[in-house]
Amino acid sequence: MPAPASRPDLNPIENVTFVWATLKDYLKRQVKPRTEAQLVHGITEFWNNLTAEDCAKYIYHINSVLPHVVLNDGGPSGF
Repeated sequence: MPAPASRPDLNPIENVTFVWATLKDYLKRQVKPRTEAQLVHGITEFWNNLTAEDCAKYIYHINSVLPHVVLNDGGPSGF
């Protein structure tokens, strides 16, 4: 299926940005760091608690997107 070179809805790397957004939200809502040490600790804590299942939901998001791309004859999925 022809597709433009830059398709964020079909690019698994784009979904990784959700991990970064989740980290940012975690730091803002849970950790609320006021020092560099608190920030580093919060980031380390987040990464240490990130599971393979958490990562898989971002990677396998493509399974939700592809049927919509096919229905739209290769057009945007709306995701």
